[in-house]
Amino acid sequence: MSVRDSLIKHLTSILRASEGTVLVLLCDQNGLSIAKIGRKSDIDLNPNQITSLASAAFNASEENWEDLNIKDQVISFSYFDKVCLITIRINETLLTIVHDYHKEWPLDADNLAASMYYLKQKLGEFFGSGNEPEAEIENFCDKVRSAIYLFGMGSEVPFVSYTPESLETTYLLPTISTIFDSLQNPIFIRYALVSPSGLTLDARDVSGQNLPISIEAFSANAHVAFQKMKEESEGSSIGDLLCYVAISGENAENFYGLIACPSGKMKYSSIVDTSNIEEISFIGLFALTYGGIPVICESRNIIYSIMQILGGEQTTENFIKSVNVLTSFKYD
Repeated sequence: MSVRDSLIKHLTSILRASEGTVLVLLCDQNGLSIAKIGRKSDIDLNPNQITSLASAAFNASEENWEDLNIKDQVISFSYFDKVCLITIRINETLLTIVHDYHKEWPLDADNLAASMYYLKQKLGEFFGSGNEPEAEIENFCDKVRSAIYLFGMGSEVPFVSYTPESLETTYLLPTISTIFDSLQNPIFIRYALVSPSGLTLDARDVSGQNLPISIEAFSANAHVAFQKMKEESEGSSIGDLLCYVAISGENAENFYGLIACPSGKMKYSSIVDTSNIEEISFIGLFALTYGGIPVICESRNIIYSIMQILGGEQTTENFIKSVNVLTSFKYD
């Protein structure tokens, strides 16, 4: 069996592990396709666009992890209206699983880690980098398994609003500041609301840590990456980008994540001019200690509260719906 046939075999194993998985593909870090396998689906997928998104998803947060001195990124989750792209770097390649989270969530971490083991071996042969030590391969697989388990675990945070009872819509930022001060769960190390230009509108750093990059620089970098992914997916059949999550760290005890989500549209003045309306984004940095479920739930609550002030916006509303879909599954 050729190396390429062997790669297809292991990609097929990942595809068959879940009825919700509709496409599995392998590309280089620039998005050039190496191998792919899929099944019939009502979702119209463009593999070339998926590989471009995979490249953007994995490279989007690289600058932030370097600035924070947190290495290496293990996995990213990019949620769209119809599917989630799960992207993992294996040697010089990116493995992307296109998964319909409306059918099933989360992924089978053990099955995926087993496939990672053989893929990492075969990719070493494919790229001529020689045999990697077995301990190194096992460590890689353990990190992937742990990241998937942890992101699918944790206590669900109730769907609540932090919007003040006496809603003040004339002065938006002070009201948003009240929301930021009302969080009930110590999930985030840092969180911010950012404008399209990367300007921080409001932010909190509750870590008590002397992190090597300011919250303004962190938020701006994460927002630029999120915007880049939105541009890559524009007009895609998989729908709008609803949420981006990246997990990085040396081991399960030291995993950190960042999350970026749409947060509605802010109107800066009452002048009738579309130029004074901008889409804003929520950015958060968290430790994966509590699992991923409370992170996405608390993000939903913050964004829902902000939307009550700014008014409805379709993509933001779809993000809230997607979180409710994810939390409707049973997490073991």
